[in-house]
Amino acid sequence: MNEISTTIVDGDRMTSLQIAEITARLHKNVMRAIRNMEPAWEKINGRKFELVDYKDEKGETRPCYSLNKEECLYIATKFNDEARAKLIKRWKELEEQHQKPSVPQNYLEALKSLVKAEEEKQQLALENKQKDETIITISKANVELGNKITEMLPKVSYYDRILQSNATMTITQIAQDYGMSAIAMNKELESMRIQHKERGQWILYAQFLKGGYVHSRAVDIIRRDGRHDVKYNTEWTTKGRLFLYEALKGKGILPLIEQENTPRDKGTGGREPSKTSGASQQTINFE
Repeated sequence: MNEISTTIVDGDRMTSLQIAEITARLHKNVMRAIRNMEPAWEKINGRKFELVDYKDEKGETRPCYSLNKEECLYIATKFNDEARAKLIKRWKELEEQHQKPSVPQNYLEALKSLVKAEEEKQQLALENKQKDETIITISKANVELGNKITEMLPKVSYYDRILQSNATMTITQIAQDYGMSAIAMNKELESMRIQHKERGQWILYAQFLKGGYVHSRAVDIIRRDGRHDVKYNTEWTTKGRLFLYEALKGKGILPLIEQENTPRDKGTGGREPSKTSGASQQTINFE
């Protein structure tokens, strides 16, 4: 068991010796009352009261209980009204003393107290500085993030437009997104080695055939001589449109929705400005 002095009163705990002194009872009677009430307490709270050691006037080691406020007030239910009131009053005094800052009793303690206060002040200033730096960093990050989001909005919007529909689209419809004609768009894709023309139909090169980019649609037509015939038109799937978006962007060709938010010189025809140093801006004529 822990050894304690009868003169020490902790703001969080009180010994059975102190309870006996406050209530003007014999310590052995207080100990007996605590032991009798312990089983019920243990049953409800799952723990026994804490036993510690103290030395009596003869220097002999003896046991006593060390109780917290809740345990003390439980034991006090066995006391008369006056004793219970004294115990409650004493607990209030202890708590008030426990909350009051200690006053230096000599020059050394005063110096230590001053040093501690200065250290706490410096620590607080450091924490405030760190908080300010963190706020500034977060603010800068938010601005950068906002700029990134602003930059990405056109792309996200165009992707959304592509993904909103599972229907196939003709090259004429896709070309309109870029402010181009179907003829100009087909020629551009031909120059990029994406497609070539066979028997009047634009066909993807072999390496793109398995990508699921296009779909051939049969259209009934009537020839000038009156003959009925079938013509095949190439239509682009959603997957194909995304493929075209990335391929064209790699060439600096952007859809109108992104051109509106991208600085460029006049006459670039939907292309991003050339980044080559010393080179003149070139305009590709799709007509």
